[in-house]
Amino acid sequence: MDNRRKVMIAILIIGIPLFIWIQFFEVPSKVKIGEEKLQQDAITHEFEKVTQFESLYMGDASNVINLLNELPLNQYIGTIELDSDALSLLVNYDINSTEIERQAQQGMIYNSTAMFALIENLQQINMKFNDKTYNVSRDRVEKWFGTTLVDFKDPEVFREKVQSQLNEDLTAWFLAYTEEE
Repeated sequence: MDNRRKVMIAILIIGIPLFIWIQFFEVPSKVKIGEEKLQQDAITHEFEKVTQFESLYMGDASNVINLLNELPLNQYIGTIELDSDALSLLVNYDINSTEIERQAQQGMIYNSTAMFALIENLQQINMKFNDKTYNVSRDRVEKWFGTTLVDFKDPEVFREKVQSQLNEDLTAWFLAYTEEE
């Protein structure tokens, strides 16, 4: 009986702190990693999380960088250049677009639409991968949708018009959006 009591006390001494550690440290960190992974994918990205970066002007470099860091493909971003005179943005990605072809197409469509919707005076985005450079203009994006992107700031509209369509064949959409250098 005395040994049994000692074993129970030992189990409690080890078990309770272990349970607390798992519940308050391990599980939340795994959940956070899972959420970050979902934010990497244009299909599962939560547009609501980036609406805070809405701006009239693209000249606010920290706002643009923070926006890019919250959008899909952010794990591949190298350097970023803003040209306030030309109202353009150059994003250098440290990967070949052919390595992540479908993911790259989805990300470029999602990111460019999101950035044009949220940064009002941004006119051109150049996305440079190691193997190719793609140029996306606000005019081409608005022509594709047949409207300005003002309403796309609403997460529901964005989800309906952009995100829900990313599982379809992207060829025509991608060609309408981009000019390849």
